[in-house]
Amino acid sequence: MVAAGVAEVFAYPGTSELALCDAVAEHADQLRLVNGRGDTESAFMAAGASLLRPNRGAAILHGARGLTNAAGAVADARRNEAGTVFFVGLATTASAPFLPPHGEPDLLGGMSAFADWVWQAPAVPGDEAERQVAAAEFVASVRRAFAAAAGPPSRPALFGLPQDVAEQRWIPAALLESAAPQVPAQPRRASEQDETLTDAVGVLAKAQRPLFLVDDYALRFPGIHGALDRISRATGALVLQVRYRRGPMMFERLRNERVANFAGWLEPRSEAHRRLLESCDLLVTVEDRNIYERVVGKLPAGPKIALNTDPAKVHKNGYLGAADSLIVGDPAASLDRLLTALAEIGVTGRPLWCPLADALDEGPGPEPADPSVVAGRRMLTRTLAEALSGWERPVLVDDSQMFGGLLSDHYDEFPVKLRAFGGHGGFVGSGLSLATGLALGEPDARVLCTLGDQAFTNSFQGLVAAVEQRARVLFVVCNNGRSVSLTKQAKASFGAAPRDYLDNVAGFEYRALAEAIGVHAASVSVPIGAADQDRVRAGTDELAVLLGKAAQIDGPALVEVVVPSDPAVWRGIWITTGFERSGTTV
Repeated sequence: MVAAGVAEVFAYPGTSELALCDAVAEHADQLRLVNGRGDTESAFMAAGASLLRPNRGAAILHGARGLTNAAGAVADARRNEAGTVFFVGLATTASAPFLPPHGEPDLLGGMSAFADWVWQAPAVPGDEAERQVAAAEFVASVRRAFAAAAGPPSRPALFGLPQDVAEQRWIPAALLESAAPQVPAQPRRASEQDETLTDAVGVLAKAQRPLFLVDDYALRFPGIHGALDRISRATGALVLQVRYRRGPMMFERLRNERVANFAGWLEPRSEAHRRLLESCDLLVTVEDRNIYERVVGKLPAGPKIALNTDPAKVHKNGYLGAADSLIVGDPAASLDRLLTALAEIGVTGRPLWCPLADALDEGPGPEPADPSVVAGRRMLTRTLAEALSGWERPVLVDDSQMFGGLLSDHYDEFPVKLRAFGGHGGFVGSGLSLATGLALGEPDARVLCTLGDQAFTNSFQGLVAAVEQRARVLFVVCNNGRSVSLTKQAKASFGAAPRDYLDNVAGFEYRALAEAIGVHAASVSVPIGAADQDRVRAGTDELAVLLGKAAQIDGPALVEVVVPSDPAVWRGIWITTGFERSGTTV
């Protein structure tokens, strides 16, 4: 673990994991053992610790009910591409065939759908020579687990440890001094990649109106902003970013300050953006995960290039033709390779092929909100952004839907230095533990976690570890009274009805619960949509004061922001149909 860069180990131990936990605790000078107070929470915390740097966190999970409890967290870590290793304690190899209460047949095999790398240690051989071979394979497998988790793309790995294997001392220390394996090679041969790159360079050189479409997964890679800026300037290309308008919506976004030709979110209903895609003669996608019609509308016909670390994700979206190029590998490195090759044939600085001002026009959106509502939403976003701007290394972890959509509408208010992580896995209740793990794994970062009220209800158990470890996370809970997103979706799909089952729990008070377990907490009302804008301003002014106080707490703090559930306040956030059903053609 130490050699792989792990600093935090999260566990909710059962009998099968006590030896492992003891071993980690004995190395407190190099590793911190944190009781996550739940297997799901421990898995999320390990994933959170590994968001900025793969393998910064790891987790020790109990077998059977522990891993099955954490199944959603493992799947969510995979979808969000958090590179971490989950060590799973299993029943002893002698008792496993009898399916003891804490055992399941082929548990890791069943869970392999949620992890690209899975290995389970066999019984320790009795023969000395066989034991030496098994020990070498065990050590190599541990290292392969960390290499696989590191990626790219980063993903969780599952390592199964039967109790008897974990408790015996049978690994020669000398094996730990051998060289660690390299990250597995990309699936294509170098010659194939060179040929693909050459083809892509030729297409880029000929293109007069190229357009880059970036998914936020690309922004995880060091150097991506500079690489995008350089190649878009060299080719005169416009740059747009995929925007998510349903479910979680707040993800890190490019900025003009770092990529000069960036033209904002792609808005498929915008006439200006439809013209852009219809006019472009080359589409280049970067780290595509979800560039399919429901999300972005119909893509234009014509040549395409895809840069991606996960070829399967591009192929599933079905837009590449036989003549198109797929370049596999770190997208920042691939862009720089393309740029170098373009420079060699004289493509170094073409003018932008359309005025950036025209490209920046995303249009009014699907449901224009009242100007007073927009002003109130911007004031709320700006208040949070101003708090973040004073932090040296701010990171935002979002676990909300409507609140995240509100914030993403005004992303330009946030500081350029902000790192932001949303929930591609759609696991409502992941953010609190993810943010706690990130804060513990990256103590130099300052973490803001924005939560919907349902997300807090689903995850407040994670506050226990946050309090115990004094994790410096500022939780901001948006309390709008009910599941506004589902209320809107249900009305659009099935008509009006009371649907009391979507209301918040009466008497369940977020601030009071947080205070009861030792969290510094406060509450404020921001009446967005009020006819008297001074009331909204007074609410955001009070919020600014509370955020300032909370940021000084040496440990977790929580601020509840009470906002109206009135549909008019949330108009334009969350579309009720995908673009494949909207009739939109781009």
